[in-house]
Amino acid sequence: MAKTTRTFLLTAAVFALAVSGLCAVPPVGYFLLSRALAVVLVFPGLGQGRPAITAAILVAFAVALTAGAHVVFRWSGFGESRLGLLVCWGLAGGPAGVFAVLAWARLHDRPFQEHAAYAASWGMATALLAALLALAVTRRVPAAPRGRERSFHPRTWVLPALVAGWAVVWNVLPGEQPLLAWLPLSEKYFDQVAVVLATVAAGSLEGVLRRRLPVEGRPGRAFVLAWLAACAAPLVYAAVVAIDGGMRELLLAEPLSPVWVTDYLQDLGSALVAEPAQVAVPPLLIALVATVWQRIVPRRERAPAAPDPVRTDRRWSLVVAGAALALTYSCLAVTSRYPALTRRTFDEETPVMLRALALLAPPDPVLGTTVVVWSWTVAAAFGASAAVLVYVAVRGRLVRLFPASDYLVLVAALALAAALAWNAGGVIAYAVTGERPLGVSPAEEAAAFTAFVLPVFAALLFIVHSQAAVTRFARIVDLEGERAKLGERYRAWKEQVREHAPGRRERGLIAARAAGAALVLAVVAGAVPGFGIEVLDNGLLPAVPALSLAMPPPDNLMTALYIVFLAGLAYLGLMKANLRERRVPAWLALWGLSVVAGGLAALGPAGLQMGLVAGPFVVAGLVVTLRRKVLMYGAAVLVLVALVPLVRVAPAREQVLIRPATWQETRARLTIDASYPRAEGADVARVNAALFAPVQEAVEEVSRDLRANPAATAEVRSTYVVVRNDAAVISVRYTFPGRAGRAVNFDRAAGDTLTVHEIFAPAAFTPAGRRLLAGALRPLMPRGQDPRTVTADNERLLVNLGTGAVEFMFGRDYFCTDCAPFTVRVPRERLGDLLRR
Repeated sequence: MAKTTRTFLLTAAVFALAVSGLCAVPPVGYFLLSRALAVVLVFPGLGQGRPAITAAILVAFAVALTAGAHVVFRWSGFGESRLGLLVCWGLAGGPAGVFAVLAWARLHDRPFQEHAAYAASWGMATALLAALLALAVTRRVPAAPRGRERSFHPRTWVLPALVAGWAVVWNVLPGEQPLLAWLPLSEKYFDQVAVVLATVAAGSLEGVLRRRLPVEGRPGRAFVLAWLAACAAPLVYAAVVAIDGGMRELLLAEPLSPVWVTDYLQDLGSALVAEPAQVAVPPLLIALVATVWQRIVPRRERAPAAPDPVRTDRRWSLVVAGAALALTYSCLAVTSRYPALTRRTFDEETPVMLRALALLAPPDPVLGTTVVVWSWTVAAAFGASAAVLVYVAVRGRLVRLFPASDYLVLVAALALAAALAWNAGGVIAYAVTGERPLGVSPAEEAAAFTAFVLPVFAALLFIVHSQAAVTRFARIVDLEGERAKLGERYRAWKEQVREHAPGRRERGLIAARAAGAALVLAVVAGAVPGFGIEVLDNGLLPAVPALSLAMPPPDNLMTALYIVFLAGLAYLGLMKANLRERRVPAWLALWGLSVVAGGLAALGPAGLQMGLVAGPFVVAGLVVTLRRKVLMYGAAVLVLVALVPLVRVAPAREQVLIRPATWQETRARLTIDASYPRAEGADVARVNAALFAPVQEAVEEVSRDLRANPAATAEVRSTYVVVRNDAAVISVRYTFPGRAGRAVNFDRAAGDTLTVHEIFAPAAFTPAGRRLLAGALRPLMPRGQDPRTVTADNERLLVNLGTGAVEFMFGRDYFCTDCAPFTVRVPRERLGDLLRR
């Protein structure tokens, strides 16, 4: 056997020397350079330097490669495995090639950087070819030493040494790529995500490979993972770079055509040798961590036990939580390719699915420190909270195959993560920067993400979750040799699980208690203003669901829908919950369902915030158990509280006091000096929000323009005129120098801003109505202005409801290029049936 081992090693060394020497000869090397797949065999110093030194370097390379590969194979635990032999040979070829080229460059006094990019690829390709040829000739595999355990334990330094050597050579000596350039801090998110995802895939395939290779010992498994990650990651990375680097159009035009395949192989080969540190360091670092971890953790011999058919184990939950983290990273990578998202230049015309990805879009540095910190903090908060909440949610589920209620729970966990991300992330970012980002609203980004991206996000996690369930079921029922009884055993397994699932009555009670807790909160919050306490208007209880006869009907309808949706989602979401053993996951799931219910009841940030704030109160309604008498007395008190707005007659609505306010701020490339009105008194929260909206919109519009043009500067200035302020309507007209003005007409009874379609009757927008409107305006127009083209819904026409009249402000260039803006006040009786109000 020793003779066979010696023969194989000598044969492999001869082939390594022959292949490297042949490919170092200029005629052969230049011929192979034109072949996309064979180019990796060409010695990087082809046709350069003194032949004698090159020959000596190649001999040293062949000897070092053979000795190193044999040492790795001997102590890796592969035994007499041909595939294991190739694993060790290929892994040893990379460092051997690097050191050979480094020595060649030093002896010839040449810069190593010029040849560094090809050294590892040349060494690995030569090593694999030499090993394959040696196997074909000898038909033997070197025998593993007898009398000792075939595991990686006695020589745990081999893999760490290879990893450390490879990393140091590629990152310290060349000095071109940072050691951690593959992290999300790199500018090439989309390129580098392939490496990370490839290592994740390698981890999932490690068990399959280990069953095919006779590897013993846990560190031996890490050795397999190291090789698989080191080989799979560069291939996936190169494929992504080749396709993303210009092959997409040709692929779509002629799929898999000979021209495309040829170009693709050339791009693939170029990408494999372009950035070796980027494609080699991450998987090897992960393998190093895995090996060290398996070395430190004590090994415990445990008898194999059948999986619990009821409880979801920790590994299952970790797989789904890891998938949530990987999907978060993927969103960051994909969105980094869209400047409209990285610079936040999207507007209302941008497709909503694209805008919805802005929550997990990496910010462009030109946006400034504040936006960059806010964006990264919110994205990091989402990734962390999503992984934790998904893990907890899966742990609280019963083992089932494809349960639809599990998808709802995953949606709830992710919705809660999105709401926590922009709240907690915003607080952290504000504490770090001391200011808020202009023109970027994490709340609106979170709302769009929750509405449009999150269902797809949860569907992908549900697929991973279901595949774990299938694997668990296969282990439970032990399919081998009993395929005919699969259906029968599946039904028995379902019956076993059914005993632990909450029944309809129990779920109905939980849904009723959750809805009751939300109803109590809503009634109390709605009755508080009836006692003269204006906590809602002062912002002390933001986004709390409220029901009151004194509130506008849309707000009451929104709260009622929230309570109904909450009850329905709680009934469905807890269908397969493990309530008897794991109650905390059920509480968190109910909190997430509260966020989902709020989003369904009121689209936008307000709905998510309402569900987030009300969630702990809803959960408290389940945790706190009350006696029947206490519930009866509480219901009676609640009815009295709800009747407060009727007993305590609200004071007649009076004219609010409006005072001038200013927004003065200087940011990078943007100066703000805006004046706007601010109302004081009771019930003014909605009024102030409506009055401030035009200034906020103008700042956001200018911020988008600045993000699209990093070299520009701008300023936002504004003045205003209060046209009307009484118990019915507050009307304000804004002017922005250099920009279009804005008009705000706030209906105090409805608690909302009026649009021109709510001010004018539908007949005003017909041809006949436009003629009537022109006729009413013509006598009042300045000389030389003909209003025959006037339309009430023109963007350059500002309409304000005055006292007994309607004011029309025609902006600059409305009728002609040099026409200055002017205002026309038209009595209501002249407009007749054209007005609704």
